[in-house]
Amino acid sequence: MKEETGGTLSETESLKEYIKNEIIINAKKVRGRHTPISEIVNNVPKTLKIREIYNLQGKLKNIYLFIANNYTKKPKTRYFLVISLASQSSDFLVSLAKNFAKRNDLKLIQYSIFPKILRINLLLIKELTEIEDYSKSIQMLKNFRIVFQNRLTNFRDLIENQ
Repeated sequence: MKEETGGTLSETESLKEYIKNEIIINAKKVRGRHTPISEIVNNVPKTLKIREIYNLQGKLKNIYLFIANNYTKKPKTRYFLVISLASQSSDFLVSLAKNFAKRNDLKLIQYSIFPKILRINLLLIKELTEIEDYSKSIQMLKNFRIVFQNRLTNFRDLIENQ
């Protein structure tokens, strides 16, 4: 039986177990109530309630795991790897990152990870559907962060040299 996200029921269960036993065990949970995120499906906005956010820490600095309740029954839970591109988002930063995100089937969101701090982060988000996606997704997100920071540095140098 295939699910909407493309995996079978056993793949979803094994992903859930992998996340529980391998990823969350070393992560730090971000406390507080989190606002939902939305996505557009068939031109209709759908809300995904964020159940938990984990900071993956260590070598995975600025990378988070979002666990969200799905708006459909299957799969019940969805997992997203998220990297913070900027701690203070702006339209300019979104425009710098937009094309790369579209080419690599990633999504950009402006979201406050720490609800008590009124700072809106610019986040790049990738949904996990299989265990094999985890390491590839981490590497892709890290590489994009490096490219994004280099673009900002080049832009700053261009302005300073004018």
